[in-house]
Amino acid sequence: MTSAKPSETFSQAKRAAILSATIFPGAGLFFLRHYLRGCIFALPAALVIIMLFKNLFAVAFKLNEEMAAEIEKGNLAIDIGHMWNSLHGAMFTSPYWEQGKWILLASWILSIISSYFAGKKADLAKHTE
Repeated sequence: MTSAKPSETFSQAKRAAILSATIFPGAGLFFLRHYLRGCIFALPAALVIIMLFKNLFAVAFKLNEEMAAEIEKGNLAIDIGHMWNSLHGAMFTSPYWEQGKWILLASWILSIISSYFAGKKADLAKHTE
């Protein structure tokens, strides 16, 4: 009995949907060489993530300045709780998160659906050859 190769068990539709679900919005479409469609989902998601990290780094640099000032005063104690709350707040209470989470969610879900149907079309074209 011969076992089926992984490439024979997963259709293009399933592969594309899994890639978009697990890697990044649009990854499945890039796999299928639908670059423009992939960018439609990847760019808004990337923009939201970039803005979240920009805000996070701004808070981290501010914390670094605060810690440097405390060290100059001779206070070597590090307040981990304050650092955690500041960084967590920078990410999840950011104005970018309020609208951005919905953009990320929509990009991811619509990318999975679009990848699946583009893969399904590729599967049908492959079987009709």
